[in-house]
Amino acid sequence: MAKCDFRSLPSIDEARNRHDKTKKEIDSRAVPPRVKAFAVGKKYYIHTYGCQANIRDEEIMAGYLEEAGFLRTENRSDADVAIINTCAVRENAEDKVYGEIGQFKANKEKNKDFILAVCGCMMQEEGKAQYLQKTYPFISLVFGTHNVNQLLSLINDVLINNKNLVDVKSFPGAVIENLPSSRLEDFKAFVNISYGCDKFCTYCIVPYTRGKERSRSEQDIVNECLSLVKDGYKEITLLGQNVNSYGLDLGDGSNFASLLEKVAKTGIPRLRFLTSYPSQFTDEMIEVMRKYPNIMKWLHFPVQSGSSSMLRRMGRRYTREEYLDIVKRLRQAMPDISLTTDIIVGFPNETEEEFEDTLSLCEEVRYASAFTFIFSPRKGTPAAKIKDETPNALKHERFDRLLKVIEKTTGEDSEKMIGKTYVVLVDGPSKKDSSVLTGYGENNKPVNFKGPSYLKGCFVPVKIIESHTYSLIGEMVGDPLIHKAKDVSYLMSVSPLFKEFLSISEELEKDEEIKELGEELIKCKKEMALSLDDKEKHSKAKEEYEKCLERIRNHPLLSNRESLISLVNDELMKIKELLQW
Repeated sequence: MAKCDFRSLPSIDEARNRHDKTKKEIDSRAVPPRVKAFAVGKKYYIHTYGCQANIRDEEIMAGYLEEAGFLRTENRSDADVAIINTCAVRENAEDKVYGEIGQFKANKEKNKDFILAVCGCMMQEEGKAQYLQKTYPFISLVFGTHNVNQLLSLINDVLINNKNLVDVKSFPGAVIENLPSSRLEDFKAFVNISYGCDKFCTYCIVPYTRGKERSRSEQDIVNECLSLVKDGYKEITLLGQNVNSYGLDLGDGSNFASLLEKVAKTGIPRLRFLTSYPSQFTDEMIEVMRKYPNIMKWLHFPVQSGSSSMLRRMGRRYTREEYLDIVKRLRQAMPDISLTTDIIVGFPNETEEEFEDTLSLCEEVRYASAFTFIFSPRKGTPAAKIKDETPNALKHERFDRLLKVIEKTTGEDSEKMIGKTYVVLVDGPSKKDSSVLTGYGENNKPVNFKGPSYLKGCFVPVKIIESHTYSLIGEMVGDPLIHKAKDVSYLMSVSPLFKEFLSISEELEKDEEIKELGEELIKCKKEMALSLDDKEKHSKAKEEYEKCLERIRNHPLLSNRESLISLVNDELMKIKELLQW
């Protein structure tokens, strides 16, 4: 086994700590000289498993690596630094990680300087880091969810000490601002509003791997969203393990409904959020969702089980009746709202009656789609210690029965869309057929339709002509060139440069001094023209003309406009390129 420095290891007991006060830090992001030198001409690769929070972690890690000078590659074999960003929610996700780690052995054999790092939620579980170092000694670095911001210093330590490093901290967690980011999309963005979870559902590992609930400040979140709007982003998804809890830890009156409204007012065309906890979903939140058309009428609303007795054993803090009451209020306020959910089948000792309650709830709510899972015990959680008398065969049989109910309601929901036109934000060409575009409607249903690739990132009206239950087939309405032109128009409207240029132009039209200077310049031109036969008079008129011209050039509004013209021309050239397909 290669030499390894076990600097810190995860502890379930320490991960339960909810007493320490949350620290807020501002990231300084100094690139260690050794890392900067190592990065020259080298490439990095990141593979992420799991949820949107893990994807956001990937973007932050990519931001650090690119600031150091590494270039991204999508080819494993080309990587000089590879990071496997793991998920711990289900066992099959862990099995995939082990399979992928083995593929990187060839990289180390080919390149002795190759660095393989494994990070994320799976690393926060007790015993995992030691197992990885023993089984895969070519792993250079193991770190957790709480020290993503230390990535460059950790790589620096590996390079300087020339040995493997494990540094996985278990503590309540901090809030760190000014993090770098290399976003995976240039028109859709995830924005963290909070981290961690305090619910401690009996089956869930997240409170141990992500720390306690801790909120970012409202102003920091809104500023990040404003920056994304200025950069031309079309859709923002606010992220939190439980967005409804936002602000409760700040003690300053902040709450999610208020934050949601302020982000909606930034002008972002589409706004979504993940994930909501039923018992904390307020009428104020419903009203904000209803009020703002740019907040998508789609809600991921995890129920986990339709049985109150099961929900109690799961540690969920609501009953079946309370959940259904919230659904009723949501649909009264927004009749067309699309609801999706998470459901666990086979929680230890689930009875037939409890399972039937789940089936009947799904039939009543009529979800647009659902993520369904067979219970996967997570070591360290209370549910993992329960002796389960339910046979696996019965769990799978129930899972299949649930799937049929979900497919029925999902199919009927999709069928209702046929013949209607929806606005789709285009993700890009389909992987299977480059002539087919794929994207999502306001209700978060995937839609496929024929169209040119230059419509990626554009809003396109699509008429639904066919349902495939979980996805839809449509046909584009209108001229694709017009849709692209509208997209370019939007980008120009949110560009700070164009806004400043247009603002100055408006001020110029209203400025009385400039009007007087303009009139004086015309008068001087006339004097010059009328004095052509008299050299002395012409010379004097020309002198007055040049003085007037100089005053115009030195006027602050005009000089500001002049300085912006070259920048605006550069932007217009970029727009010209966008319009040349």
